[in-house]
Amino acid sequence: MIRETIIRKIVEMDLAGRCMVEARLRTEDELLHAAAVNEFGSWQTALDYAGVSARDVARSRELTVERVKQRLRRLCTTGYDLGAHLNRERDRELYYAALHHFGTWRLALTASGINLSNVTNKTTKHLNRATMLFWLRGRKAEGKTVMYRDVCLENRNYALAIRREFGSWIKAMEEAFPGGASPQGSD
Repeated sequence: MIRETIIRKIVEMDLAGRCMVEARLRTEDELLHAAAVNEFGSWQTALDYAGVSARDVARSRELTVERVKQRLRRLCTTGYDLGAHLNRERDRELYYAALHHFGTWRLALTASGINLSNVTNKTTKHLNRATMLFWLRGRKAEGKTVMYRDVCLENRNYALAIRREFGSWIKAMEEAFPGGASPQGSD
């Protein structure tokens, strides 16, 4: 096989979502594996030439319902855009696992406890520092948690704006609740 043919086959396999872990491929497509190693020196190098991330290949373990929810919550709380199209391109494995387990991307987000109004990064323009502190104090007075992860899943736009304004969630908690920041308010 020539280089272009090997690369094309690897890309086609990746697009089809096939497992490309070397040990498994060695038995499932011995010819492709042998040709790739012969032409590129190693399976890893062949993947690199094809533009396939070896890290993604190594992660190809089954994504359970709980793992999908966990990863979606992590994306939400770290500020990533949660739009379906963007995530289909960024992490196909997660995207298709979400569809498999929940039917649609939006249902996966909802099942993960993510407020659907948070699926894109929007800058909250009407919040100033005083408003942010008032909002946090009001939230705590209502008996709601001020733990970053929970606030972020419920209202990510506010949580990210507060963290951005104060430099960290802990600093926001210290200013909102001086002399004893809430133990729930950790980053």
